[in-house]
Amino acid sequence: LGRLHDPWLSLPLGFPLPALYPKSPIIGRDEPMDLSNQAQIFAHLNDYQIQWNEQTHKYISVFPYGSALLLAPAYWLGSLMDRIGWFSVNPEHFINHQGRPLPYSLFPMLAINIYALGAIVLAYLCARMYVPALPAAVSALFLFLGTPMLYYSSIEPFFSHVPATFLVSLTIYLILKWEEKPRLLLAIMAGIAGGMATLTRWQVALTILPFTFLFLRRRAWLDLTLFAIGLCMIAWHIFYSWEWMFGRPFIEILYTENKFIGYPKFISNLYPKYAIQVLFSGGRGLFIWSPLTALALIGLILLRHYNRAVTVVFLISFLLQTFINSVVTDWWAGWSFGMRKMTELYPVFVIGLAALLAYDRSVWLRNGIWTISIIGLFYSLLLFVSHLNFINTALPQGDAAWVEISHQLFQSSFRITVQVFREHYGPWAWSRPGP
Repeated sequence: LGRLHDPWLSLPLGFPLPALYPKSPIIGRDEPMDLSNQAQIFAHLNDYQIQWNEQTHKYISVFPYGSALLLAPAYWLGSLMDRIGWFSVNPEHFINHQGRPLPYSLFPMLAINIYALGAIVLAYLCARMYVPALPAAVSALFLFLGTPMLYYSSIEPFFSHVPATFLVSLTIYLILKWEEKPRLLLAIMAGIAGGMATLTRWQVALTILPFTFLFLRRRAWLDLTLFAIGLCMIAWHIFYSWEWMFGRPFIEILYTENKFIGYPKFISNLYPKYAIQVLFSGGRGLFIWSPLTALALIGLILLRHYNRAVTVVFLISFLLQTFINSVVTDWWAGWSFGMRKMTELYPVFVIGLAALLAYDRSVWLRNGIWTISIIGLFYSLLLFVSHLNFINTALPQGDAAWVEISHQLFQSSFRITVQVFREHYGPWAWSRPGP
């Protein structure tokens, strides 16, 4: 269990929903968006999640709060279990480590696991619209294990990636169902899911917005309007919260000296300076840490045989995510396993890899594709294990992928890796967390 990374998940009895009315006694027990009590209670754990804004004289956070809404029921359940006295394991350590006893993180972690399973199922159902069951299922499983989805479903579950991936998968599924048979209800449901995804990680709006092309292509103006209404009725709260915290509805977020600083001005200097690093860097590069995604892109090209318009939309979504992650100074995303900021493209990659695995023009080519995919999966799993060994025994911030694998194979051992797991990860480590 990692720290409660999201500052919005830090109230014992509720969450700070930015409601239209102050101090809603029903929905939450906190002043809307007022993080002052969190900043005080969790001061010993707060590295950068909550900061003081000298201009507005308010505590601020650059993180959106969508994941807090999704995890609030699990957080409340953890609070109930703590009051009952269940799951009281090593309370001193967990309070020191995350500010709250074990149940407050255990049940949200289980909720994250459920959202991860939901994302896998939805991505599988999306792929099934174009390919048979076997390649769709294998693709969904392989890419869960072969991308940061695995890491952020287990090791660091309180980052917002898994909830956002679930919501993006739900949005894409609803839109593809609409593409099969247009219905107004599907359009507005897709918009609401997309708005919630944006509220969870604002950059995923660039994954969702290209899908408006499918509405435009059919000239489904009413459907497009309903989709936009559903999206905006939730996503507008991002700008509302920025206005409240920063004094402006648009901000530029920079990373400097291990701190996030929000400046109240329009985003500028949009030049993809770090595109090569985002895709090919040994430190965090997408194709180096998750090579199955490269195969998935090849598969997206093959998807044109099933639906050319959807193929174009998926490729544009990938390019836009590459772009937005290439213009920020901290393209490596700080403490990160692989290119975590592109985790939300998981359903897009699943559809692409499934299309590639279903390619059957030649027996030799099909067998080669499956063999390469299996090799890519084993590589990713080895890197996953190597990384956990490396950050606990060598360098906490990690290193290039090949450095970590080399350390695992030649400088360390799997016996040490097993010991790392016993001391740090899983229920067996709750009563004796390692240093």
